This record gives sequence, C-alpha cells and structure tokens, in this order.
Amino acid sequence: MNRVRAGGFTLLELLIAMAVFAIMSVVAYSGLRAVLDADHATRASSGQLADLQVSLSVLERDLAQMVDIQVRDEFGDRLPPLRLLAGNEQPLLEIVRAGAGGDQRLRRTAWRLTESGLERELWPGVDVTDTEQMRLQPFADLVEEDERLGVESGFAFVVRGPSGLERVTSWPPEGLDPSSSQLPMAVELVLDVPRLGLIRRLIPVGAL
Repeated sequence: MNRVRAGGFTLLELLIAMAVFAIMSVVAYSGLRAVLDADHATRASSGQLADLQVSLSVLERDLAQMVDIQVRDEFGDRLPPLRLLAGNEQPLLEIVRAGAGGDQRLRRTAWRLTESGLERELWPGVDVTDTEQMRLQPFADLVEEDERLGVESGFAFVVRGPSGLERVTSWPPEGLDPSSSQLPMAVELVLDVPRLGLIRRLIPVGAL
C-alpha cells in the first residue's frame, strides 16, 4: 500500500531559507543605510551652501557700501575706513559703510572669521566709544561639532601695483600711512571648509 508523503519543509530547507532571508536583509539594510547617509550628507552640504550664500551676499553688500572716511577707536585714535586685525586665530575685517538706516547714515561693521564660520559685528555709529554697544550677528556655520575651518581660511586684498594687480594679506599694508584713506580694489575671502574644500570669493570694494 502506497504511503502519501505529508506536505511541508524539512529542517534543512527551513535553515537554508532562513540563511537566504538573513543575507537578503543584511544587503537591503546596507543599501538603505548608504542611501540615508548620502541623503544626510547632501542635506548638510545644501544647508552649508545656503548659509554661505546668505553670508557672502551680506558681506558683498557691506563692502559695496563702504565709504572713504576715517573713524576713531575707543581711545580717540584715528583709524582707516578699512582695517584687518589678523594677529590672532580669528581675523577681523573692519569697515565703515553707508546705508545703515535710521538716524545713523554710517555704521562701523566688522566680519570675524571664526573656527566654524563667519560672524558680523555691528556698531550703532562709526566711532567706537563703548564696546558694550556692539551687536553680534552669527552668520554661516560651515562645520560640524567636531570640525573646524582649515588653516588656509582668511582674508586678502587685491591692489594695483607697479607690475599690475598684486595680492596682499594685511591692511593697511606695510609702508602705507595708517591714517591713509587708500582702499584696495577688492577683498578676497578664502574658506577652507571640510568636505567642500577651498572656497574663494573676490568681492569689489565700494562698487556702489
């Protein structure tokens, strides 16, 4: 008498099926993880570029509205309308610009290059009489928590010299009278941003 074989899977077949399913799950998770990581990196880079574009637009406007006028510091000493304080780890580019609005038609403004991006300092007038009157505006935050801008980040200036256009890294440059109102043709901003590399922007001075 013939026996009818009962339906179902053997233990070996179940083990093989489970192994195949586990391998497919690992492959699918790895692909999904790669897609999520790529999406996170894309969103982070897009946010960095958006912050950078806004910051550069404001910096360009400040330099375009720059005026040729001397100001005084908190000690009453005369200062040029453009000055770079680069003697520390956070270079500070100071300018005097028009178009401030309100009662003050002119305003002292400064851009500080920090470890993570750019900050903007605003003063109610052109002369520094009280350091507590300064208002700080954080702008582009270009790095993650455990990162910092590279060592090549900084400001430079383009001037017309005897042999043509020249690039200098300080202002007022050596040999120029500190009280002189001479201005460079343009300011160059270099940002050494992790994952984005070197970003250079050449901005004309007093274009308006």
